[in-house]
Amino acid sequence: MLARNGMCAAIEQVLTLPIRGAPYTIEPAGGDKGEAEFAQSVLLTPDQSGGMTTPISQLIGQITAGQIFRRSFFEKVLEQRPSDGKIIYRKVAYRPPATCQARYNDRTGESNGFRQQVWLFGGNLQINNKQKVPGYVDIPKVRSYIYTHGQHREPLTGVSEMECAQWCYQTMAKLQFLWMSFLEGMAMQRLVVYGNDQPEATARADDIAQLRGSGIVGLVHPVEGQKTFEALPSAADAGAQFAACMTFLENWMASSVLAGFLQLSGAAAKGTRAGGGASAGSYGMSEDQSSYYLASREAVATEIADSISHDLIRPLVMLNFGADAAFPTWKFGPLQEAMTAVLFSMFGQMAAAPSLNVPLQFIDALTERMAVILDLDAGSIHDAMVSTASQRAEKLAGNPPPGMPPEAAAGLGALQGIAQAGTGIAQAAAAQGRGPQPGKAPSAPAFPSPSGPPSPPPGKPPMAGPLAAAAQ
Repeated sequence: MLARNGMCAAIEQVLTLPIRGAPYTIEPAGGDKGEAEFAQSVLLTPDQSGGMTTPISQLIGQITAGQIFRRSFFEKVLEQRPSDGKIIYRKVAYRPPATCQARYNDRTGESNGFRQQVWLFGGNLQINNKQKVPGYVDIPKVRSYIYTHGQHREPLTGVSEMECAQWCYQTMAKLQFLWMSFLEGMAMQRLVVYGNDQPEATARADDIAQLRGSGIVGLVHPVEGQKTFEALPSAADAGAQFAACMTFLENWMASSVLAGFLQLSGAAAKGTRAGGGASAGSYGMSEDQSSYYLASREAVATEIADSISHDLIRPLVMLNFGADAAFPTWKFGPLQEAMTAVLFSMFGQMAAAPSLNVPLQFIDALTERMAVILDLDAGSIHDAMVSTASQRAEKLAGNPPPGMPPEAAAGLGALQGIAQAGTGIAQAAAAQGRGPQPGKAPSAPAFPSPSGPPSPPPGKPPMAGPLAAAAQ
């Protein structure tokens, strides 16, 4: 279906692309003692640096296939990392869903891993003493990861978001056969042959039926006012009914996944609405439809993030830190580009404000979220934020401006340090072409500065050492 139907292929792309292209991060929990950093070193680090061999982008793409096939099956392959002796994932190997069956406890119905059908080389069935069902390999729960899509509707089997599209595809295949048969009949004329009696009419029909390209047939000239043959008339606009039905089914496909905006360009070009009505398509509702659609994708992204946190990160952390560890969570960034622009605008206004009415922790969180969107290293950005704010606070507390208490100068220095670090992130990203390109990056507010090291030259963002390394 995905290989033969363009609309189905487009729907599969719009279902998975927003999540596959969204920024992501692993956020630490309260009381974190290195669990989040460890999870990042396994899941987000290349294998040559101590991470797993499965690229995280590939893993996310394979998880999103659960939207199409109800489930995505994976086998977790564990090993001990030589550098620190911790248990890590060597790979999270994808298993084709067509070959897998989920297993459940026969008494409680709780998930109990899955089994995969093996390849039979030459038809020889190899059975070992651990196999319960011939022809299948059992993957135990501790080494299995199953993402089941749509558990709010079907907890055991999941749902496919393309079930309606598949039914429409099958109906369109039948309709295409009838349509092609109709076109063949339109191309090949149907004739009625006359004669003075039935044998003569049949003989003439046989002669005409034998005609091919450039063929010649001899017929007796009919009596004046009579016809030797005539073509049967056909409805010239009958094909429009097939086209209207095909358009209706395509719109039904797109509407089933809230992707009606896919049909707007086609409707505008054809001058038709869903079902074949005579009304030109419009982009007027495209933005609202797209926002509604992306809201549904954000719900799916949250469902996938919870699955990764519970079934991939949590067991890994428990193996290495125990059951009382602070379990980090997987988070996807905003899927909407408009939301990213809002974050940049908000940060620019806050960084340029001479005074703030929001906690400094909020600016910290906003800056780290910007670092995720700009694809910068979250750990280095956090360290740079802390070190820059601390340095500015210590400098201004030790040498406060005239008439300002040391405590107020320390708070002012921390605010200036956060603003400078965050502005450096935005300027460095804009220089490298990442994220939205504002007309002009906001500069840090002009606070009084004590004597000390000279300020950076014009044109270069005032960044701390770790921040500069991260931005480079």
